[in-house]
Amino acid sequence: MESQVTRRLSAIMFTDIVGYSAIMQKDETIAAEIRAHHRQEFRKFHNQYNGNILQYYGDGTLSVFDSGVEAVECAIAIQKALQQGQKVPLRIGIHIGDIVSDGTEVYGDGVNLASRIESLGVAGAILVSGVLNDQLSNHPAITTASLGEFRLKNIDRPVEIYSVTNEGIRQPEPSELRVRPETKSKSIAVLPFVNNSSHEESEYFSDGITEEIINALSKIGGLKVTSRTSSFFYKGKDVALREIGEALNVSTILEGSIRLSGNMLRITAQLINVADDFHFWSEKWDRKLENIFEIQDEISLLIAEKLREDMGHFDISDHLVEAPEIPVAIYKKYLKGRYDVLSFNVSSTERGISMLQEIVDAYPQFPLPYIEINNGYAFLGAVGMMSPDEAFAKGNSYLNKAIELDPKLPECQYGLAGTSYWHKWDLDATFKHLNKAIAIRPGYADAYQTMSPVLLTVGRFDAALTYINKALQLDPFSATNHHLKGLVYYYQEDYEEALLHIERSIDLDPNYIMSQIIYANLLLIFERTDEALKIYQSFPSDRFSDLSRLGGITLIHACQGERQKAEEGIKKLEETLRSDSQGWAVEFLMLCYIRLEKYDQALELIEYGVNQRIPMMLTIAADPMMKPLYQLPKFEELIEQILGKEYTKELSVLYHGSPRAERPKELKLSPEMSLTDRKPLLDQKSSADYARKTVELMASDAPYLMPQLTLKGLADLIGIHPNQLSWLLNNHFDKSFNDFINHYRIEAFKRYALDPEKSHITLIGLAYESGFNSKTTFNTYFKKEVGSSPKVWMKLAKEQSA
Repeated sequence: MESQVTRRLSAIMFTDIVGYSAIMQKDETIAAEIRAHHRQEFRKFHNQYNGNILQYYGDGTLSVFDSGVEAVECAIAIQKALQQGQKVPLRIGIHIGDIVSDGTEVYGDGVNLASRIESLGVAGAILVSGVLNDQLSNHPAITTASLGEFRLKNIDRPVEIYSVTNEGIRQPEPSELRVRPETKSKSIAVLPFVNNSSHEESEYFSDGITEEIINALSKIGGLKVTSRTSSFFYKGKDVALREIGEALNVSTILEGSIRLSGNMLRITAQLINVADDFHFWSEKWDRKLENIFEIQDEISLLIAEKLREDMGHFDISDHLVEAPEIPVAIYKKYLKGRYDVLSFNVSSTERGISMLQEIVDAYPQFPLPYIEINNGYAFLGAVGMMSPDEAFAKGNSYLNKAIELDPKLPECQYGLAGTSYWHKWDLDATFKHLNKAIAIRPGYADAYQTMSPVLLTVGRFDAALTYINKALQLDPFSATNHHLKGLVYYYQEDYEEALLHIERSIDLDPNYIMSQIIYANLLLIFERTDEALKIYQSFPSDRFSDLSRLGGITLIHACQGERQKAEEGIKKLEETLRSDSQGWAVEFLMLCYIRLEKYDQALELIEYGVNQRIPMMLTIAADPMMKPLYQLPKFEELIEQILGKEYTKELSVLYHGSPRAERPKELKLSPEMSLTDRKPLLDQKSSADYARKTVELMASDAPYLMPQLTLKGLADLIGIHPNQLSWLLNNHFDKSFNDFINHYRIEAFKRYALDPEKSHITLIGLAYESGFNSKTTFNTYFKKEVGSSPKVWMKLAKEQSA
């Protein structure tokens, strides 16, 4: 009886123990122990993550999953487990693709590719294909970094490969890889557009346009867009584009300029490939200022289209910028007010709030100014220019109005997350709103950033590190991101690693007082009290800094055993409990009481903070500085009042050393979909039909000969939506639009070059006749396709035909 052949889409995992043969030769007993340990953990986690083990072969394995997310989660769990006890030097490769089974054997292109990816890796690493990485884009609890595009043995086209970068997973260095990458990733940095207007005051306008483009592109899933902070780090600096690209870890840079003259606006923009400094697209717009919203949408969509044509598939909405129903003059005023609020300077923030208030008074249906006013009050409350309660009350009324007008704005969901966390102590709602913000804008760095300290609250250190790593990918020059990464290690009691990241935060922003405080406290842990004292003494003179200086110096006295001086400082700190800054007074008083072993007073202070609903109480649950209180029942009772029973139960591993339940309270950290949930844009029959139609069109009408052909234009000729065509080219032909079209142009050039009737035309002339509109593009793709320059190929072709 013939076996039935089946085909299905699966996540395919290959693993292999690195250097197993050498281990066998050296010690067969150890080799057997390593393999047994590998298989034990392999089986355990495949059961947990619904994997199906198909084959063991020597020191390797082949398995499949219905969910790409579960496959990677399983791989992470396996690698971490194999670092415990008898360490197993395992490398893992995962890909999503078709597998064919005849009942006795599994095979197919997907299996071959997964095997090649695994063989590229190093011990401790997890490598995944670009196709699988796209499936992970809505699951930020798994972080990855592109290693570039690779030409793998028996694989026709270059494959982009990513390394999983979660804590505990090794990321290969380029020098360790067996194959040299052809670096090209789906990533972009939008540099601040240069203000070419005659008035310096127009700076806010060019900055505002830049940020609108960043926000628009950040809505595209699968495209990594560097956040504002890091892009604006280079504003006004004369730095080579390649250096910027390497520092921001992006493959593409967008730069441009804006000239505002009366009612006329000129915008220029160009896309640059970082690897070779090739300007592969540029455009200029001369428009009336009254059309600014349409221009922003047009620019963002066109940039997105050009990126997709070059990089490969991602879905693009019909609109990326929604036009508010306000006059252009009001929009310019909004940009100016927002510019002032973002300056994070007290006087500028107050001026910005006043300007934005004028806008909401005149145009109460415009939601964006309400959000910025809320941000302004949050800043004034944080720096002690008004009480936190007053700042929240004022800001929250504006946030609520913005939510009423447009709840789908990611900034609204982000604001709701802050309210749920700091003021309602509702962690479930906090996670829900942050996830919604990320779902609306996948490249929302602030949402990833905020998720990290919220996860620290409940002791989920690995997840917190994963999210802050994601935030750092999007915003590597953010002092806050580096501060929070240091904080994760601080909570894990890896103080040396924490110190490195806090120092980086201070390097980026020497005035960031939160990092200065953590830095000083780390120095106290290392018993470098004189250095810590100098830091606290150097704080500037303002209400917040004065309190921090008092608290820090008092803490140092407590650490040094100078009880009298410490008691004098404590008395002053206790007096500030009646002030607007009582939150910070409680923070320093707790640390002082614990250092002096006054645990009852520390607990009374925490109870006071809980009763007063002081926001800082949220941060103490897993704080290692609270460790002397962990074993006290009263402390756990107070934490339960803050976090609730379930989350407090999850912290039992810290308080009592008892094991956590495997999934005690499931946190929906982000939208997660299995392969079966993610429907392809075209079904199998439609995909085959449109692929055939596309090839027939190339042969009959030769649209590739049109130099200005776009993906949208080709989609119109085929009768298909551009998103579907992009998906078809990526999944059926394994090519981006540019690779697909330029392949046909190269073939046309070859025919023309050998045609005697065209012998009088130069090579570049033949390239233009073939549809190329750039000599650089022609030479680049010719070498990529053929492996030599056009001249060398021409010479060899004539010799062979002679």
